[in-house]
Amino acid sequence: MTTDHPTPAAFDPTPAAAQAALTGAHAARAAARTARARRIPAWHPPVAGLLFAAGFTGLALYTDSRHVVTLAASLVCLLAFLALFGVHARAGGVVLRPTGTPRERWLRQSPALISTALAVATAFLITPSAALAVFGVAQGALTWLQLHRERTRPTA
Repeated sequence: MTTDHPTPAAFDPTPAAAQAALTGAHAARAAARTARARRIPAWHPPVAGLLFAAGFTGLALYTDSRHVVTLAASLVCLLAFLALFGVHARAGGVVLRPTGTPRERWLRQSPALISTALAVATAFLITPSAALAVFGVAQGALTWLQLHRERTRPTA
């Protein structure tokens, strides 16, 4: 009877053999992680940023019920933005999980507060519709920047 399991005679208890087995296991784990991780395509960061900016800027330009085309186009852009993230997140590779120390997470996630603060200031100083445009452009640029940084980050 043959089995795929090693027999006691094939077991080598030396430290060199144990180290080689451990190195092989680490290499296998790294290869599996690399195979599972899906790289962000080069077109994804600019498309996501521009869809976000166009969607919110279109909402800002919607001032009259006669501009239904503007409203429809901006909603299509925002839905395409969500669909783009949904498709890539489901396949694995775009969703940024909150990892790292609390300080690292804060540094990575706090730039969104800047675009929100700019939008609130614009709403008070100019108009709420201008705030939508400022928020869309700022968040679109931030989305583009963060996804580009994630895409070009070396895999460890």
